Amino acid sequence: MDVRLVLLVGLGGAIGSMLRYLATEIIPSNHIPYGTISVNLIGSMLLGIMFGAIAADVIINQNYVLLFGTGVLGAFTTMSAFAMDTVTLSEDELSKTVIYITITIVGSIGFAWLGYKLGFSLLS
Repeated sequence: MDVRLVLLVGLGGAIGSMLRYLATEIIPSNHIPYGTISVNLIGSMLLGIMFGAIAADVIINQNYVLLFGTGVLGAFTTMSAFAMDTVTLSEDELSKTVIYITITIVGSIGFAWLGYKLGFSLLS
């Protein structure tokens, strides 16, 4: 195991988690956690762009993939907050819960696909 690579992921994770915290503090979340939705959609799009670029044969150093993809975006996006938000919302109103789940899951996959297609087409 290369300790330097672990530290790169850790550095990226620190940056990503701070960015997520800031985003969820700045974006109002009255009845639906819009901050969590936003970071998951944005992070999915950015990761899609990166992997679209890789699929287009853009050479991206493994260090940058680990720092940005695994570290920053891995910590920026959040499955655990999504899960807990879902549990909390389900106690109040089922319709908001279904909307939240749908937007997050379908939106994240859709944004990752769109990012992948954009990254591939713009860089190939």
